[in-house]
Amino acid sequence: MTKRYTPKKLINYLIKEFSLSLFIFFSIFLSLIILSSYIEEILFFREKQITENLFLKTFILSLIKTPTLIINMSPFIFLFSGIFFYVKLLRNNEITPLSLSGYSKNFVTIVPAGYSFCLGVLIILFLTPISSSFSRYYETVKQNYSDNDNLLFMSNTGLWVKEKTKNETVIIRADKIVDQNFKNLKNLTIYKFSNNDTLIKRIDTKTAEVQTNNWVLYDVKILDQNNISKNEKEMKFETNINIDNIKKIFSNSETLSIWNINNEIKQIKERGYYGQELIITFNKYLSLPFLLSSMIILATFFTIKTGYQFNNFIYTFFGVMSGIFIYFLSDLSIAIGKSGKIPLIMSVWVPVLVIMIFSVYSIVKENE
Repeated sequence: MTKRYTPKKLINYLIKEFSLSLFIFFSIFLSLIILSSYIEEILFFREKQITENLFLKTFILSLIKTPTLIINMSPFIFLFSGIFFYVKLLRNNEITPLSLSGYSKNFVTIVPAGYSFCLGVLIILFLTPISSSFSRYYETVKQNYSDNDNLLFMSNTGLWVKEKTKNETVIIRADKIVDQNFKNLKNLTIYKFSNNDTLIKRIDTKTAEVQTNNWVLYDVKILDQNNISKNEKEMKFETNINIDNIKKIFSNSETLSIWNINNEIKQIKERGYYGQELIITFNKYLSLPFLLSSMIILATFFTIKTGYQFNNFIYTFFGVMSGIFIYFLSDLSIAIGKSGKIPLIMSVWVPVLVIMIFSVYSIVKENE
């Protein structure tokens, strides 16, 4: 008589085998990510003047960039891991003995799905702080080797812009943007310095209109280095800082973890911007555990719930097509949310809810 597995032993076995599948595909995706990032960094730095070893520096930057990319690719890592895990159970003919022991197919589904949910929670709590710190360092290094010396950042005192040219350095501080329009800035102070850090001119203006090659300033007060001031109703200010540069400050969500992104959203709103990109990222973090567990349930739909066994190419095809569909659905939903057709938060959760509803339906149908 065959000894019946206890739930504890079975749970440990399923988690162990799924962890092995997860490790295999994590290693595959990690290798591909590092390789592609390494090539990208090599192409970026090949014409730069650097004193360090080129290949070592680019490899380190590739590793620094990896945690962020792993988080972004985690749904697909879990999807392929789930498909591989269930295919292995089918090939080893382990599903039927479990059913004869009194366990349904849903038990084999729920355990890895619950385990994936827990891993998703750990990812957002512990991996996002690491990835955000690495991303900040990565952005700093890349900024030092960029083709321009412009520096843009936001603090409690407002939006700051530093632009360096051959003859002078310009520092701009803006209080906020107007009506979520990056083209309009409010309460600006512009400092012009010579190359030896001598203040040449200070310009104060109530509003500014950001254009491609220059900004238009209104209600301007100009104070030169001799403390002689004059007022102008309108003047043009030449700068290479454009709308896209300013938008980047408000949308670089990769440098923020789950622990500080909410405070950053509040700060951005105080500066006159709704913070769409940060809200999207914050809700992606919150929905990640649900998405990962849904990927496992979705994997069972292509494997043990079909009632057929396919070759590895067909399973790979199912995984790739599912990944493309999920990616397309997510991007489409977020695009609709940005357009205002549906609430922005809902646009992030809709793809996750669709997959979850489909997954739960497949479990309920199995029990009928």
